[in-house]
Amino acid sequence: MRNLSASAYFEEILNIPRPSGHEDQIAGYLVHFAQMHHLEYEVDEYSNVIIKKEGTHPYKSDPIILQAHTDMVCTSIIASYDFLKKGIPWTIKDGYYETKGTSLGGDNGAGMAVILAILADTSLEHPPIEAVFTTQEETTMNGAKNLNYKHIKGKRLISLDGTEENKIEVSCAGMASMHITLPYQTVTSTKNSYQLSISGLLGGHSGVDINKNRGNAIKMLANMLKDIEDIEIVSIDGGSKENVIPSDIKCIFNTNYDLSGEYQFFKNFYQTEYENMKMDFRRIKQREIAIRNVDSRHLMQFLYEIEDGVLITNDVNFPLTSSNLGVVRTLEKEIEIALSIRSSIVGYEDFYVSRAERVARKYRLKFVLEDKKPFFTFREESPLRQLLVDTYEKLFNKNITLEDVHAGLEGGIFAGNIKNLDICVIGVNLFDIHSIHEKAEKESLERVFTWLKETLKNMP
Repeated sequence: MRNLSASAYFEEILNIPRPSGHEDQIAGYLVHFAQMHHLEYEVDEYSNVIIKKEGTHPYKSDPIILQAHTDMVCTSIIASYDFLKKGIPWTIKDGYYETKGTSLGGDNGAGMAVILAILADTSLEHPPIEAVFTTQEETTMNGAKNLNYKHIKGKRLISLDGTEENKIEVSCAGMASMHITLPYQTVTSTKNSYQLSISGLLGGHSGVDINKNRGNAIKMLANMLKDIEDIEIVSIDGGSKENVIPSDIKCIFNTNYDLSGEYQFFKNFYQTEYENMKMDFRRIKQREIAIRNVDSRHLMQFLYEIEDGVLITNDVNFPLTSSNLGVVRTLEKEIEIALSIRSSIVGYEDFYVSRAERVARKYRLKFVLEDKKPFFTFREESPLRQLLVDTYEKLFNKNITLEDVHAGLEGGIFAGNIKNLDICVIGVNLFDIHSIHEKAEKESLERVFTWLKETLKNMP
């Protein structure tokens, strides 16, 4: 039996492959952990894992649910990096976990680590614990959607899926995911061939970073190419995930139009705002097979016209509704596009989904609403929230803030399945999540462990 620090568990988790939809290895790690510590556990067909720990002395209240998701967003600038077979090549620099060329997976590996440290420590005082580790949070949330809630008795939930230590997330946005395709025909082309690429943007989470003006590489490229009347696209590939702001794109296309003047203008224009951005435009060897002009024009007009970024804010400029044009890629017979819309306002998500569908049909693209994830709203009275606030301020002599979060959280699904659930979301200090610049603060892992430990000790 091992009793490790939260950071030590985090380091073990970083070494385990866990892309969304491929959580078997991390589930096996959790099962082994439960067996080593003689804890009750169960695993379902979605690789969700529930680990239960008895309270240290009689408690009159229901168990406390501690929750984290096991998957991560896999982003890399290393073309050959295989997230299915490799963990994360992490290092520690100036007190922060970081990596080179890939995302780190602090979301939600850090939360998992804190929960494991709680479960492993036999010196703690605590009520009965139901630790729930869900899967596919970063994609479909199928883990939380298909969890057997009859096996969960708690009415209080602390999710460790937050990204800032001194904040408690008290509501979240819902998210709609759309799959849009453009079937195309090819032609034999005699026009000049060019390659246009954009890279070096910061990217980031399409919820928490959407209002930080990080730039969208797909939209930038569409702005440059939308007015070329004779364009014939050869290939276009940009972005990585629907919930990641795209930081790069490359497009090969044919045209007899001289784009050099517009290219220089746009390059100067964007680099004044995004100093790390790199843009390259060059003539290349002739590509004889290209997508016909009408399909190419429809694609560029759609990418230009579809809404992206913050759409609605409140009176303190917090995003209430947003859109992220996350992916465009060339397949054998069609162009594939991934779009997501988030909102915490009833009805607004549906409104903007309908608008996106109209734009898609206008340019003869096929539109499918793939998934919808619910939101949860602020709870006026929350004994759990008050206990978390009081404990943190007493421990660290710092104020803690309550925050609505413009991201999809599994709390919405839990709230829909457990009546009158008291939900709070806390987390370790993470930076630039879902990007190759992602970092996690090592000392924050231990502080959050201490905070959670003291909170559990003082629960009624």
